Amino acid sequence: MIRFGVLINWINNVKRDKVYHSIFVYSIFLSVMFLAACSGKLGSIQQGDVDTHIQQAEQAIGLAHDANAPSLAFKEFEQAETYLEMAREALANNNGLDAITYANKAISHAIIAQRIAIQNSVSAGYNTTIFEKDALITELRKSMKAQEQKMSDLETNINEFVETEKQLQTNIRILENKNQELTDDRRTHQEKVAELNATLKSIQARIDKSEADVKSYGMQVKNLSRKLEVADTIANSANKQKRAAIAESELLKKQIREQAKIYTDKLAEAAKKSVVTEHAEYLRKAKAEARAYEKQLHSNEPKRTGRTSLSTQQINAGKAVLSNWENAWNSKNLNAHLEHYIPNITATKIVTRESKENQSNIDRSEIESSLREMNTQSWNKFQSSFEVEQESVIGLLKYRRLVSPAQTEDDTELYDMWFREIWAHQVQGKWKIYREIWQVYENVPKF
Repeated sequence: MIRFGVLINWINNVKRDKVYHSIFVYSIFLSVMFLAACSGKLGSIQQGDVDTHIQQAEQAIGLAHDANAPSLAFKEFEQAETYLEMAREALANNNGLDAITYANKAISHAIIAQRIAIQNSVSAGYNTTIFEKDALITELRKSMKAQEQKMSDLETNINEFVETEKQLQTNIRILENKNQELTDDRRTHQEKVAELNATLKSIQARIDKSEADVKSYGMQVKNLSRKLEVADTIANSANKQKRAAIAESELLKKQIREQAKIYTDKLAEAAKKSVVTEHAEYLRKAKAEARAYEKQLHSNEPKRTGRTSLSTQQINAGKAVLSNWENAWNSKNLNAHLEHYIPNITATKIVTRESKENQSNIDRSEIESSLREMNTQSWNKFQSSFEVEQESVIGLLKYRRLVSPAQTEDDTELYDMWFREIWAHQVQGKWKIYREIWQVYENVPKF
């Protein structure tokens, strides 16, 4: 666009030079004609004619000055002033012919200077407009580029939102699966409770029957004892009757021994059923503790928001570190296991014993001491999973160990349960464990 403006100026300059050349030639022609007319009569030039030409030259120079010719047409304007001074000097020397000639030249150069100044002013205006347009175009291009950058940023944000939405949907599916698992576990527990209730009812019915049998056998023993007394009396009365009575007595004694054995067995069975009743009461308490345990299972966990700012790559890196932490524990390499913690780690330890909960906070030295003691025991992991919360990756591990095996088929095995919840996040680019929650349940049935 700037080159186009230069081209227009060049064309205008060419046209302007032709016009000015014509004016200059015409002025010279008039001067020559005037001189030719007066050449025979130099002495007859009047003072008024010379003054008129000089005034016209002064007027022409004034018009050129008003058109800003001193700045826009300096050369022509200076030439016009020079010829005006020469005309005045010629007039002062009484040289009228030279005075008129110089005055005409001053007029010609003044007119040329005026036209050049006007033309340059117009060109300058055009150039200013062109420059303003160029500046506007540049500004518009900058604005367009800024808008394009904003569009790019918006597309990037949209892509990030899409990834976040996908992660949230994944978390929702995981939570739904866990909810389904909890529902299935609850249904299984309810079925087990129903089975235990049915077993208890059956045992109670057998106990009631045994008590009735014991009472019945007791009455039979009393009747046999009375018959034995009668038989003894008859045996003392006569030999024949005595022999029959003796035979009957022996038979009755045999029956009494048999009934006594049955009676003793029934009493033992009744005592055993009493033990079963106590065991059933224990199972009822154990079930109540189990339900309380299930309610308290997640009572001390930090609140979840279900949101995360971590990328898939970051989540996988956090899971890998927690897996290394667990492998060090399984291989009993406690030094490597403890290296995954931050120096000022604290843990929440919750111990439930006989339905009573005892919660405490332990520092790193107490954590190390407890872990070394725990690692000497036979803990079996039966469940593990991972979760993601905001900037943290969470590991959930469940262990148990047998502490009281069943002595009979009616006994219940008792276990110690140890649930570990580990929170890890990035510290100066490295994944470290900064929070841990222990939940320990002592002497509870296996769930």
